[in-house]
Amino acid sequence: MKVAFVDISAPDIIRVISVIVGALGAAVFTLQLRKSEQPSIADLARSDRFGTVFIAAGALFVGALAIGNAAAAVTQALTPGPTTVYAMELASPKPDATVGAVPGVRSAVSPTLDVTMIDAPPSVTGWLLAGELLPIVLALTMCASAIWLATGLLNGRPFTRRFPLALVFVAAAVMVCGIGSQFAGAVARAEAAIVLREATPQIDPLFVAFSIALDLAPFGWGLLLGLLAGAFQIGTRLQRETELLVCAALIPKTNAPASIVVSMNCSKSVG
Repeated sequence: MKVAFVDISAPDIIRVISVIVGALGAAVFTLQLRKSEQPSIADLARSDRFGTVFIAAGALFVGALAIGNAAAAVTQALTPGPTTVYAMELASPKPDATVGAVPGVRSAVSPTLDVTMIDAPPSVTGWLLAGELLPIVLALTMCASAIWLATGLLNGRPFTRRFPLALVFVAAAVMVCGIGSQFAGAVARAEAAIVLREATPQIDPLFVAFSIALDLAPFGWGLLLGLLAGAFQIGTRLQRETELLVCAALIPKTNAPASIVVSMNCSKSVG
């Protein structure tokens, strides 16, 4: 048997390794969760427990892929070679004669171009790398929060402080990474336009100095997640107050089952 690989770069190898590591890690994590037969896990139905474990394992797998993509992006940025800057806005949009000649098309204009630079300066590659890493940071934050919340749900206590905290972290990451990645891409295009302008000072600027089509959807999603975090915070407080009432009723009764007292965490509630 002969196996041959042609033109496989270091980033591709890193991504393949991340897939393998992520799959193995998700499998091991699933087995560990299924073996942890704690009494509190019995509070969940079998289908709910399976779904929670599946989500946690999937989050671990996606997190491993995100780490692999981050490592591949850093490796590619540090490797000498051509760098492509996408969607650079032209100062004077050029008509596209090929598409304009198609029957039924009145006119066609190309407002942007994808420019591949032979030797891009660090000011360009750095901002491009930041634009790639910020969505990966968002994915890692969401995966870590999903694993953290899944383990809390398996412990039979859905309304704890970890839920609102995790939602607040995810909301902040959605807003910061969502807007930051757009801004980083705009700055990278602006830096590339400056480099190209300095290379051809004898002609008019080909590209717009700075442009950004800001999508405010991450702010909306962040505010929605913040609202959910507030709702979970209210649920946490109500659960705590309910436990205090139950503990106050159980502790004076010496014949109360010890399992109920322990499961309600009465010693800490009263103390």
